[in-house]
Amino acid sequence: MLRNKDLMKNNKQITTAKEYQNLLKEIKGLLEKGLHEAYKVVDNLKVQTYWQIGERIAREELKNQDRADYGKFLINSLAVDLSIHKRDLYRCVKFYKTYPIVTTLSSQLSWWNYIELCQIDDEKERTFYQNKAIQNSWSVRKLRGEIRNNFFAKTSAKEIEQTLQSKLPSVQKAGVFKDVYDFNFIDDAATKKERDLEDQLLAKIELFLSELGNDISFLGRQVPIKIDNKTHFVDLALYHRGIPCVILVDLKIHKIDSGDIGQMNKYVSYYKLNRQYKHERDTIGLIICKDAGREEMRYTLDGLGHKIFVAKYKSKLPSDEKIKQAVKKLI
Repeated sequence: MLRNKDLMKNNKQITTAKEYQNLLKEIKGLLEKGLHEAYKVVDNLKVQTYWQIGERIAREELKNQDRADYGKFLINSLAVDLSIHKRDLYRCVKFYKTYPIVTTLSSQLSWWNYIELCQIDDEKERTFYQNKAIQNSWSVRKLRGEIRNNFFAKTSAKEIEQTLQSKLPSVQKAGVFKDVYDFNFIDDAATKKERDLEDQLLAKIELFLSELGNDISFLGRQVPIKIDNKTHFVDLALYHRGIPCVILVDLKIHKIDSGDIGQMNKYVSYYKLNRQYKHERDTIGLIICKDAGREEMRYTLDGLGHKIFVAKYKSKLPSDEKIKQAVKKLI
């Protein structure tokens, strides 16, 4: 069997050991970068999921605030039924109460970063550490060390104000939208067509926008777009101040297919080329539907994931058993 040195001598594409070492180093770098990005995506998903769990528990506590110790009972019951440590559920609730607006969460901070930040009660101090961690790419260990060393108290008032006022990176699109929206304020039985759903959402516009998230405002309904002398109408137009960009919304009460994706892609492209201001980021599309096939979406959205998002809506929350099964897969 030929040794590595013999192989390099016989291979005309790699003429020296030095070139091989450079290639090896470059590939190792690519692998490390890829793994880092993969871990980052997973952790961002964890942050979003834990926030939603905390929000759901807090919402249930609020509904039953007149019942003494209901929150404690709820955590104890969920911990047993979901086989999750009570400490983790309390962390989720505290995380939500500390950061009640999901769009303020940064994709540059991990779940463990947020655990450290949530231990700081003073909002000004917590924001200081949060901004410093983002600006300087602090690891969890570094953040924890700076908090324990009371870096905030040792920093001048001028630097603190500069840190608090510093402009943070704009909101990342992927972190804005949920996979499922809870439209429990609509009457599903009265929804016979898309316009019925649209009417009900706009009749409850505050609840609708609240479910979508913070920093989103309403621009209009049935917005006309003229292409090849034919007028099309986009169900809803919204605006996200944090991104900032226009969000075109298409409502579907059926299971969507590739045609719906193609239609939205056409609308988004039109808006980008004809109605987008220079200071705005590219227009994006959001299709809110009753159902969506996983494989259909995977292949149809390939290459479009940066500008078109698909989410389901539910007029009723899933059963306790379905919630239990879903959470088990994510925890």
